[in-house]
Amino acid sequence: MLERLDRYFDPVAGKALERYGFAYAEMIANWAAIVGDALAAVSTPERVRWPRGGEAQEGRGRGGTLVIAAEAGHAIELQHDSGRIIERINGYYGYEAITALKIRQTRVTRRPPPEPPAAEVSPEAAEALRCHLQTIGDEPLKAALERLGRGVLAGHKP
Repeated sequence: MLERLDRYFDPVAGKALERYGFAYAEMIANWAAIVGDALAAVSTPERVRWPRGGEAQEGRGRGGTLVIAAEAGHAIELQHDSGRIIERINGYYGYEAITALKIRQTRVTRRPPPEPPAAEVSPEAAEALRCHLQTIGDEPLKAALERLGRGVLAGHKP
């Protein structure tokens, strides 16, 4: 029987994350969804510093300063987008959790997202798709259309 592991994450990692100001692990886990893939590739949240008395009801902090580690050369971009980033974080949580950003330039080690598995289609359907695409001369376009076609064909099983 398969079971989701996220329900075990908070009890195991919750205390360690709270030490760095992350009452919710979602900010780390969903950083790319919050700030976008381009900024997530060159930055990562490090900690949240809460003001004295910043703890609100239900353990949710308000008015914190998010410390972000950023690759050298990208800190200025993050600083420029700080208003949008704060707005996206607060929109994600549904309340004014973060009011300021502090950006620290350092090396950020991030793993690239895994490639999605190729869609499984029958050999006949794959050959028919290749026949339809053989007149396209632009190779990157042809490859993109083949991936799209495989996805469409894999989604419509008889």
